[in-house]
Amino acid sequence: MKFNPTATRNGPDAPDDGPVRRFAGAPFRTETYAKLLYLLLAFPLGIAYVVFLTVGLSVGVGTSLLLVGVPVVVLTVVGVAFLGAVEARLASGLLGVEAPLPEPLRADNPDGLRRVENGLVETLLDLFTAPTTWTSLALLMLKSIYGLFVFVISVTVVTLTAALLGAPLAYDAPDVTYTIGTYAVDTLPEALGLAVVGVVIGLGSLYLLSGLATAGGLMTATLLELDDQRNGEE
Repeated sequence: MKFNPTATRNGPDAPDDGPVRRFAGAPFRTETYAKLLYLLLAFPLGIAYVVFLTVGLSVGVGTSLLLVGVPVVVLTVVGVAFLGAVEARLASGLLGVEAPLPEPLRADNPDGLRRVENGLVETLLDLFTAPTTWTSLALLMLKSIYGLFVFVISVTVVTLTAALLGAPLAYDAPDVTYTIGTYAVDTLPEALGLAVVGVVIGLGSLYLLSGLATAGGLMTATLLELDDQRNGEE
């Protein structure tokens, strides 16, 4: 597993920024927004994965005795592998985490889904016996939980930051009592002080969300590297 999202910025010729400058520079770094995009996609993708797995597996298993469900289960498992590949590409492209494709989709796999000319039975056998097919299934289930978690965290920090930053603009609005929690803001100095706190919390939130994005990418890479480890041992 390799993780190097800022290789260009932090290379041998990169400037030696101080800690304050590095902290304040988060909004001006491209990788920050790439990670935020990863988090933005996590919640809707998580919902889509839950719907896909619930419908595919429930319909497939429920009708398997009628043989109608067998191709549904097969197509669902094929979809799991391809969705695992989507997650790998997102981790690699947006986070700089090198996550391999599920083993049946790798170009060097002679029996995988990219080599269907080898025969349907052999291709499906490779699909169902590859550990990363099932770790991809676990990944999709975990991603749904992860997506909900980061959505709640994101909404919380964005709401808090916006409330603090908006204090100087709204604290003296007529017929409005501007409060942060139980604290009522009555004066301009108080409002400006809260705005400063909002800037600090906003910057800290960017690092928190970036860390959550990185954790999601590392989870993806860890689950999809299982076959690499198995092949290395062989």
